[in-house]
Amino acid sequence: MREKIHKAEGHMLEIRKIDAESLRKLCVARRWYTRGDNAAYNHLLNDLAEGKENITTDDIVEIALDIMKHSNTGQELTSICFDVARIAVSFFEEV
Repeated sequence: MREKIHKAEGHMLEIRKIDAESLRKLCVARRWYTRGDNAAYNHLLNDLAEGKENITTDDIVEIALDIMKHSNTGQELTSICFDVARIAVSFFEEV
């Protein structure tokens, strides 16, 4: 989902991206994904994150749930979502 931002001259689109390397570094720093195998980890990094055209709130929740599933963490879903959202980079396009 692309969020439209209205301005006087036209419309702006916000596009959020998460690259695999940023997510990998976050997982290492937080000691997440210690119970996932290579296939699951590649799915997280490449399919759920880097492979997305635009990261939505639902995508962030999906990434966080996958992290919880493959981690030994007492961190709550909302906290993981916050950490994942912080590494997203926003781009703006005029349309």
